[in-house]
Amino acid sequence: MSDRAPCRVLLGLTVLSAVLSACGGASGSSPAASASGDGAAAAATLVPQVNVLSGASAQDSAVPQAQAMSLFAVAPMVLDTAPPVDAGALMLLLPDDQNMNDPRIAAWLDAASELGIRIQPVTDAQFMALGSAAQAYAGLILPDGLHVQASDALVSVVNDYTQQGGRTMLVFDFGALTTLNGTPVYPVPKSRLSGLAGVDYVLYDALRERTTGLGPVTALRSTLRTLQVPPGKSLPFTGIAAVNTAVTTSASTTTSTSTSTTANPLLSAARISDQSALYLPVSTSDAGGASGFDPQQYAALSYASSGTGTGTVQARSVSIDLGRAIQGQPVAKTTLSSLTSVMTVAAVAAADPVDAYNGYLLGPLIYPSYVTQGDFGTAPGQQVLATSPQFGLVAGVNPVGAGQVLFVNLPLTYLKGRTDALMMHGFLHHFARNMLGMAHLSAMPNGVAGMTLDWHLDSMAAQTPTNNLIKLNVFNDPQALFSIEMTAGPDAIKPGDRQGWNLLNNKKAQQFLKTFQTAGHSVGSHGGWIHDYYGINVSETNQLLSTNKACVNSLTRVDNYLQCLLMNRQAVDGVTGKAARSYSAPEGNNPLWAMDWLEKQGVVATYFGGHTGLGATRQYRDGQLLNPAIWVFPVTPAGLYATFEEFQNYKVPKSDITTWYHDLINFSVAQNTSRMVYAHPPGASLWSDVLKDMLAYAKAQGPKFAWYTMPRLADFMARRLAVTWSQSIDPASGQTVFSASHPAGLQEMVWRLPKTRYASAPVIVSGTATVDGSDAAFWLVKAGAGTQLVFRA
Repeated sequence: MSDRAPCRVLLGLTVLSAVLSACGGASGSSPAASASGDGAAAAATLVPQVNVLSGASAQDSAVPQAQAMSLFAVAPMVLDTAPPVDAGALMLLLPDDQNMNDPRIAAWLDAASELGIRIQPVTDAQFMALGSAAQAYAGLILPDGLHVQASDALVSVVNDYTQQGGRTMLVFDFGALTTLNGTPVYPVPKSRLSGLAGVDYVLYDALRERTTGLGPVTALRSTLRTLQVPPGKSLPFTGIAAVNTAVTTSASTTTSTSTSTTANPLLSAARISDQSALYLPVSTSDAGGASGFDPQQYAALSYASSGTGTGTVQARSVSIDLGRAIQGQPVAKTTLSSLTSVMTVAAVAAADPVDAYNGYLLGPLIYPSYVTQGDFGTAPGQQVLATSPQFGLVAGVNPVGAGQVLFVNLPLTYLKGRTDALMMHGFLHHFARNMLGMAHLSAMPNGVAGMTLDWHLDSMAAQTPTNNLIKLNVFNDPQALFSIEMTAGPDAIKPGDRQGWNLLNNKKAQQFLKTFQTAGHSVGSHGGWIHDYYGINVSETNQLLSTNKACVNSLTRVDNYLQCLLMNRQAVDGVTGKAARSYSAPEGNNPLWAMDWLEKQGVVATYFGGHTGLGATRQYRDGQLLNPAIWVFPVTPAGLYATFEEFQNYKVPKSDITTWYHDLINFSVAQNTSRMVYAHPPGASLWSDVLKDMLAYAKAQGPKFAWYTMPRLADFMARRLAVTWSQSIDPASGQTVFSASHPAGLQEMVWRLPKTRYASAPVIVSGTATVDGSDAAFWLVKAGAGTQLVFRA
């Protein structure tokens, strides 16, 4: 294997406004005059400009190992006996010696819980002891990362289970290694599970350091929506760039000349082209090579620019560390497949473009997947869900005997632990709901879909725009409640600039917060006292270090970054008269120590730069679940950007943003989910027509849609965790019996049963609930206030 130095790429970005907030938009500055109308009239949409530095770093991309902690206490298993069969649960197959406190197990259990389904960990010995009884379970998950080594006997039993009618979700490097004289080795010539996947993969014997590629993931847009990817989190994929000179590869540099680099900023900077691909070296200690690239950096980008409000053009740069990735010639022969539409919620639009998973400011993101070979998609029953332009099949459904396999050629567990959970949740959703037709517990209060609009009040420059929005009645609708956070100090960009809200001495700002709270909105802290300065400078190591007088506590005379949080919180809480329960971080910069402190203060909900495109979730970060009492609300971007000031500065047409908001509302309703978008008053006031149109469109959805503050959803999700429920089959009638309980009451809980599987309306056996059949696809069992509920279907 190569010892080539890792690469770092630098993306230079041109920005047309003076002060940008990391919440992604302007820190209270007025957008450039050219953005005052529809951006299309002024110029075409601007995309990030790219400068490339390669071979700049010789250090490895060090990824912390998962630590042994879990919110879930899983009882020790009797390894050689079959577990009691739960007909409504998925099996998660684990090695016999698995530590059940491994946070990677919690990642799967948490994902299932948030999706409203249940997973039961099962060891190899237990699974083998089940025999044909395993067919009574809903399905089987073969996870990545947790079970890389598997015996031939286990592989045979998994094959038999699937052949006999089992539904199997096969993920990335499960069983990638076998043993030879007790030593882990790669099987020759391919994975022993290639027959289940439907393609040849883990081709280490032939490909060596090109076994695993690193590149974009593409799918039909309709498929991505089914996989829970919201509008804006995917963009049309324009293809891999063609180059007019050959790629030169050495131990320290990689160079190429591209004919077009503007459409795909990250791909262009990484020199991915038709003649150059990225690969992650593999070994028996990292069988898929995934840890060689850290996707957590997608969540750690700093988007701010500290300007002076003059409107001058300023350069922004975004660094992406390619870790241990190496460049090489693309593999000559990989799986070529035509993407298959699997849209289940609504009819597929006539235009169903190929999209790629997209990142804020970066364009198509890059992910590890094994190079695959062999035909896929032509056999009856095969479905091509996702592909790699250079490496073959990324996800597909393959019929095997009487059973079916969902092959996901992505390190889902690893990605979730590194703040990118959307793929795990999306593919698990598709497996459980669309392939298995499982009943599920809605993640929405009363089963009503919605969205969260999070307002960031960064600086004094937002005062007049905020007042304008109040006059436009943006905050007056009791059915449209928002989260609103303020940075309260007297300065904004640097100490002494007097551009901050100065909340303690600003009667108008105080009245804003009191008015918002009285109206029912959630009021909280936006960091750090001095918006841009805190967001740019705070780090994991400077909690107790001096801020150079930016945050000096007037009572204690203490000056450190913790005081920035403390003083901001005291100021906001002092005005509202109650402890804030929500928080957003300037620049999206949220060190772990800050999250720990916020959790201790009773904060239950925060804006979050990771897990983008996902609904409310918990903070998986550094390979583990952190701050379990806090629910994080990931940003949903509109392509490369996310907030009004960016749309204006980069000349995104108004019509595009109006359409995006409509599509996002439609997506939330169709998928019975919620997503978070955010805004600043300056940009929103300038495009108040777009804002008002979004609010009107949401209101037009009637009872199908609701606006949720972050604490409202966090409280519901926390209470929902205490629901226990199970399924069993009544042998006399063949019906499924559902039993549920909650120590304080089941109110607002709704079970959704697919009508394609449950033909007749559910019947309440005991407890308080109503059955609603108005949804075209699902029976809705809406629980009442009791603590126990039993129904059958």
